[in-house]
Amino acid sequence: MEDEEFIFKIKGRIESSSRISINLEIDYEDPSIFRIEFFGNEPHVVLGSSVLEHAGLARLYMEYAVLCLREGRMVNQEEFLVFLRRN
Repeated sequence: MEDEEFIFKIKGRIESSSRISINLEIDYEDPSIFRIEFFGNEPHVVLGSSVLEHAGLARLYMEYAVLCLREGRMVNQEEFLVFLRRN
């Protein structure tokens, strides 16, 4: 699968699970970054380029993004672990 297609699928899954439209950016300079900016009409989600190499990391980042978007804020590690246990 091409990187662009994979990025499009990540964006689609985050949007469908959170029911929120997002802008998605892949950061090639910092491969391990995860950030959500809640400014403007659409949240801006930044994922490190390592998601293109490690499918498990991409899934984990997607789940974390969904939880943060549903809550409207960055959640802490403990909240995320509780969320994962419930699913």
